[in-house]
Amino acid sequence: MKRRYIVVGIFFLLIILLLLIAIGTAILFISIGEISVGNIARIDIDGIIILYPEDTYLFREEISVEDYIEALDRAEKDPNIKAIILRVNSPGGEVIASEKLARKIKEVSEKKPVVAYVETIGTSGAYMAIAPATCIVAEKHSIVGSIGVRMDVIQYYELMKKLGVNVTVIKAGEYKDICSPYRPMTPEEKEYLEDIIEEIYIDFVRWVAENRNMTVEETLKVANGRIYSGHEAKKVGLVDYVGTEEDAVEIAQRLANISHPVVVDYTPYKYTGFFNLMSRLAYSLGYGIGRGFSERWIETHAFYPPNIT
Repeated sequence: MKRRYIVVGIFFLLIILLLLIAIGTAILFISIGEISVGNIARIDIDGIIILYPEDTYLFREEISVEDYIEALDRAEKDPNIKAIILRVNSPGGEVIASEKLARKIKEVSEKKPVVAYVETIGTSGAYMAIAPATCIVAEKHSIVGSIGVRMDVIQYYELMKKLGVNVTVIKAGEYKDICSPYRPMTPEEKEYLEDIIEEIYIDFVRWVAENRNMTVEETLKVANGRIYSGHEAKKVGLVDYVGTEEDAVEIAQRLANISHPVVVDYTPYKYTGFFNLMSRLAYSLGYGIGRGFSERWIETHAFYPPNIT
């Protein structure tokens, strides 16, 4: 009996906590009501671009590419959002993840202006992703480029030999253990992997050429893995403007013909598991309440919403 009361008590405490979070979120949106009717969405692309991050019960340190795609999709479908800013601080990541994000950014940029702002670094897969943006702005001393593909194969057979450790591999298929760390790679195996990397690299070069209005020959000259400062990247055609985040907002405003720009954060959550469920429920409830009150406040107090012309 006591155990049942404890469980019921914990349940009601969680409900109360959820309501408090929701009310707090609602108050936040009431106090800054213009955020609920923002017209420029900002999405932060930070860290390594990956398909499947590791989760724990409490939190997730990384955002998956599917989270970015979902955020872009929400911004694309939101009628209030007239332009999107991608604030980039990423060295790149997995090939497939980068390609998926690149395709989504291209899709969105064909419907709404997308301005990519490279704050500190936008290289490799991150640059692939933002290449289709309507416009790319980079800080003067940011790092841009590193257009190339790399595969690392760790081999420690010499160390195992010194330690007297032996591994017997039983396989069916000549190339089944092509990246085995237990033996040297044959010239044929290395050539086979180089062909795969070359194919991915050429597709990368063509993608940049197509989306940056450059020829393949022009792109190959800068796509040698070299990194550029934002200033140098502008000279070789990898970015359109050297500037700040404020400049990126002004460009987005101009491209979308917005009179009064109001930036709203569309960056995906990092938290997951039980706490993510609670925070998302609270956020959704609080956002709905806050938006309703803030829009009503705007109507009754003649507080202008962003004037989109």
